[in-house]
Amino acid sequence: MEGIAGGVRWSAQGQAREGEASLLFIHGAGANRAAWWQQFAAFAPSHHVIAYDLRGFGESDAADAEHLVEQAIAAAVDVLAAAGATRAKVVCQSLGGWTGVRLALARPDLVEQLVLACTLGGIAHPPGLASFAEARKLMGTRGPAALGLTEDFIAANPLKASIYRQLGAFNPHADPAAAARLFTPEVLVPPAALATITAPMLMIAGENDPIWPPAALAGILPHFADGRMVIVPEAGHSPYFEQPDEFNALIAEFLGLRR
Repeated sequence: MEGIAGGVRWSAQGQAREGEASLLFIHGAGANRAAWWQQFAAFAPSHHVIAYDLRGFGESDAADAEHLVEQAIAAAVDVLAAAGATRAKVVCQSLGGWTGVRLALARPDLVEQLVLACTLGGIAHPPGLASFAEARKLMGTRGPAALGLTEDFIAANPLKASIYRQLGAFNPHADPAAAARLFTPEVLVPPAALATITAPMLMIAGENDPIWPPAALAGILPHFADGRMVIVPEAGHSPYFEQPDEFNALIAEFLGLRR
């Protein structure tokens, strides 16, 4: 099942069950909704699973740099409604965390639980901002996708690494204005605001993430009313892709999912 809602293309598998929250996956800057194929395979047989292309990615409309936050929240809300979901367990990777955090703040009625994987979540946390600034020097013109996979993974899994690169190649060229605005004071969330998020939150960090290593994110945790953190050993920035079994087990345990 798929469609277009709020200017974005979405896909869903499995059946929505009465009284049970759906699973909503929100991708990072190096990919699009297809990146979650290993999670769909694991969870769609027993759950209602949804993923969509963020604005400016995949088959979705371009983002409006002046209305990033409003568009991000509206798109997520529209996708959930179109897919027949009344509540969601929201799993975000990297850039997807910008939407996940804001959706939990603006629409707590829709977010049952929140997973923030390898992401600053658009939070005004100085160590996380400094870490990203350093990582940008390594990204070059390729952006975050350049650091999406570890060198060891690429060497050991050339075919799978090629799939990752091909997924990103389907995206339109990034809008520099929209990318820059993500880190402006008017878009970043003050850490103090996180205490109002009622959904339990799990932060997943890759031990060797070159963009947001665990030390750059750990200070965010105390600001959540109900937050916990787990570090995936030897993982880089994309444990959901490089170590899907471990990643899926982590989110299944936290979210209370059947597998």
